[in-house]
Amino acid sequence: MATASATAATAAGEGAAPGAALAEQPRPPRRPSAESSRTPSLPPGPRAHPIVQTLAWAFAPTWLMDACARRVGDSFTITFWPSRFQLALLSDPDAVKATFTAPPEIAPSGAGNSPIASVMGPHSVITLTGPEHMRQRKLLLPPFHGERMRDYEDVIVQETRRDMASWPIGTPMRLHERTRKITLEVILRAIFGVEAGRMEDLRAAIWKLLEPANVVTMLRAALGPPSLERPGGKFGRALDHLDAVIYAELERRRAQADLAERKDILSLLLQARDEDGEEMTDEELRDELVSLLLAGHETTATSVAWAIERLVRHPDKLRRLQAEIDALSSAEANGLGQGTGEEYLTAVVQETLRVRPVVPIVVRVLQEDFEIGARVLPAGTRVTPSIFLVNRNERVYEDAKAFRPERYLEGAPETFSWIPFGGGIRRCIGAAFAQLEMRLMLRTMLSELEPSVPPRSVRFRRGEWIRRRAITLVPADGARVVWKRRRATA
Repeated sequence: MATASATAATAAGEGAAPGAALAEQPRPPRRPSAESSRTPSLPPGPRAHPIVQTLAWAFAPTWLMDACARRVGDSFTITFWPSRFQLALLSDPDAVKATFTAPPEIAPSGAGNSPIASVMGPHSVITLTGPEHMRQRKLLLPPFHGERMRDYEDVIVQETRRDMASWPIGTPMRLHERTRKITLEVILRAIFGVEAGRMEDLRAAIWKLLEPANVVTMLRAALGPPSLERPGGKFGRALDHLDAVIYAELERRRAQADLAERKDILSLLLQARDEDGEEMTDEELRDELVSLLLAGHETTATSVAWAIERLVRHPDKLRRLQAEIDALSSAEANGLGQGTGEEYLTAVVQETLRVRPVVPIVVRVLQEDFEIGARVLPAGTRVTPSIFLVNRNERVYEDAKAFRPERYLEGAPETFSWIPFGGGIRRCIGAAFAQLEMRLMLRTMLSELEPSVPPRSVRFRRGEWIRRRAITLVPADGARVVWKRRRATA
């Protein structure tokens, strides 16, 4: 499941220098032929010292990626200090397609590639590779697709309205703080059911893990070589506490007589069996639950905050969206359909995920020399499709940096030029759920309230900067807005 622009330029200053650009139209990847005389090599990178690159990546990742793409080319290498750990970033959709469709034994992802592997655990679908990854993926998919997702719609609307009841009217508020609370409650209820009292321990354990000091620890892990070594210190103790709460819940849930009748995700996973009739172990369930809890609420919460941040700075698009929402509500009140006619709402969600992706990159590690476009990359290369750059590729999108939901009214985004959820066999299993949650949260908010940019918000008048928070990209001022109540519509 699955992580600067103006602020980054100010924080990092100059650093990326010109370099040789790669070919603009890479060919599909392949093993280099025996007669090939090209020596495997990494793409060029900025001339700046690795210390500068590391600082820029830590505090201004989108600025660094933009600068390197502009000055070096579609592919470039970032080097970190002091480990000399390197990432070969790609921003051309053809090269990204080649990476995502490469045989999994050639370009796998998993524990060796993920900076958060030590948190998610070795059995998470995020960190596994090969047959083990496919087994876990098949076990996890059913709750997040088809009619199963309909069971969560009321939960999403209820939790959104519950939190909205305490929002200030006419006073600036940071929306991101509230969307994080909403999506955590949604994922807790979706995974564990409606037993609010028993969820309190889980809620407290998760917030403890996500305290600012622990987020800094996760950021440090993201800047170093991937490792499965369990973290220590305060962060490790918070993770230990979360594990203890989860294992206690697993023991309690396995003993329940009504397990087969329950519809929550945990109950479904406890009943799931693989092709050999084997169930998941407690360790496997722990890793999947931690992955769902952490990835399943932070990312969606941030995307909803970004959507409102973009809409308040484009009032014409906000008005168009609210008009569609009003028409939907009127049609449903008159029995003319449920959940249909959401074309512009869907386009707003898709465009938000394009211009403000929450996670900036995905990683694959080459197991042997491999050819992508005009370059043979050596075995061991961490090939890194840049979600941020691919989604803003000027050769694919007209006025690529502009927020224009209308671009998606003619059809769905292209597979390899719109990759907020990654791609290939490792595409985020919660992608459909995340988009459903975004649509329902936005529709619920905007049917009752109207947001605007806070007065005297000169610094962020044109938009909030992109700021890194651990492995995600969030609004620098927390998506600060002012709400007013809307007049009732017919």
